Amino acid sequence: MSNRLVKDRQSTMKIVTPGARLCSPMPRRGSILSWGLLLALVPLVSLVACVARPSPPPPVPATLPTRAATAEPAPTPSLTSTPPPPTPTPVPMPTPVPLPEVCLRQKFAADVAACHTASIYDIRLAVEPDSALVIGQQQVRYTNAESESLSDLYLRLFPNTPAYGGTMTVTRLLLNGTPISPFVELEGSALRLPLEPPLDAGQTLALSMAFTVEVPSAGASGHGLFSYANGIMALPTVYPIIPVYDDEGWNVEIAPTHGDDLYTDVSSYEVQISAPSDLTVIASGVCLYSAEGVWSCNAGPMRDFVFILGDRYERAGQLVEGTVVNSYFYRGYERAGSRALQVAADALVIFSDLFGEYPYAELDVVATPNWLGGMEYPGLVVVEDRLYSGGALLDWLVAHEVAHQWWFGVVGSDQVDVPWLDEALTQYSTVLYYERTYGENRARAILNSFAQTHQNLVRARRDRPAGLSAASYDPSLYWDIVYRKGALYFDSLREAVGDETFFDILQTYYERHRYRIATPESFLATVDDVAGDRYLDIYEEWISDAPD
Repeated sequence: MSNRLVKDRQSTMKIVTPGARLCSPMPRRGSILSWGLLLALVPLVSLVACVARPSPPPPVPATLPTRAATAEPAPTPSLTSTPPPPTPTPVPMPTPVPLPEVCLRQKFAADVAACHTASIYDIRLAVEPDSALVIGQQQVRYTNAESESLSDLYLRLFPNTPAYGGTMTVTRLLLNGTPISPFVELEGSALRLPLEPPLDAGQTLALSMAFTVEVPSAGASGHGLFSYANGIMALPTVYPIIPVYDDEGWNVEIAPTHGDDLYTDVSSYEVQISAPSDLTVIASGVCLYSAEGVWSCNAGPMRDFVFILGDRYERAGQLVEGTVVNSYFYRGYERAGSRALQVAADALVIFSDLFGEYPYAELDVVATPNWLGGMEYPGLVVVEDRLYSGGALLDWLVAHEVAHQWWFGVVGSDQVDVPWLDEALTQYSTVLYYERTYGENRARAILNSFAQTHQNLVRARRDRPAGLSAASYDPSLYWDIVYRKGALYFDSLREAVGDETFFDILQTYYERHRYRIATPESFLATVDDVAGDRYLDIYEEWISDAPD
């Protein structure tokens, strides 16, 4: 890809082997690139001591039948947009329940110690809404978890990318206490720090820096996901972050605006946020309002830290299988906010049953003034605020973004070069939510609409493999091919192996890659281990156009 600054491409990719330690580097194995896939800090243990964000909460553990008895009639899915769900029935506002006081559910507390090579971020942020500024200081402890020495290290400055449309300036950059002058690359969205001597495998370094971020407040670029609009300040990755180093080197390319851009390992986050005390702060992990206008947040193991501030949020929440699910919505939109909460709660139950348990103690669904529809972040998803005014897409988008907590949040992958691995699986997971909630006929109608979309592409001679990089697709084709055609791969695989084996595959895949990075090769290896065959004919039909 153009603008890709990495070491020489190698013909190997990382895979997971059964029994490998959580968060440890994956052993390397044969490449599938030939198939055309382009493919002074806080202690880590302090993650289990994080505390909750104060705000009124909600109750009653959610329960959901394996097949919901209320298979409501629904409109025929659109062939050009995500199929809408049935019109929801009114849902009463739940009674509040206490917010969590730890980041991870108790049964997953040991996961922190297992991720001993994860980077540790200690961040101090001051938010100035009147000037749309964020002023920050940060320390990072980074451990080389690779099997080779590193001669350089990268920091990504996502606010400087076209999709963000803001500005991030880094000053006073120190490496192990010594000033360092980085090389500015990728139109200011990446800093390369030469390491002399190289950082050997298993060694650790410390970075400290100051930075200032200008948040776009009008005419925001991309999809408005990074912006200050209508009294809401949405701040994803508002700090310098270390990307993934893998067999291709450092992954630092600028992603197209129609695709996702984050490709990071899990890390530990200790974040202190100073902001006007009349704002609500919603963040990855959990937060404590510790002093006047100061929130102390703790998150991890997570791939990012994201927070949102607003002056008109209401909150409803529900305790669901050990996790507090929260819905944040604007005053006056209680009905839609309650509906978003119920869908998120039901989706958490369904996906935990089908794939494996959600490890975190909190999950937030937040209305924001974006125009993408929805976006996933670790422990937090946003939904376009206009959808709260009515219409059927709210259900679909909430369920889809919650599914990303499994496929992106816990199981990581290269969203830039192999977006199908999380987006196609998430899209199919959303269909599974509908199957469990509204019945098999409803799910089949959605899949038939995907198949019709694909047939239309074939007839128009616009069909392409679903396994290419995001930049390989025209924006008009990206969702039809990666999301919808990609979902048909998983449905075809399910039909070939049967339900029991198919869900065993997904559960095994989830457990093997928990807090780690998955690749197409490691997914196929899981299929082979569970089903006794990679079913490459199905893979080549939907994902790749090249033989093994």
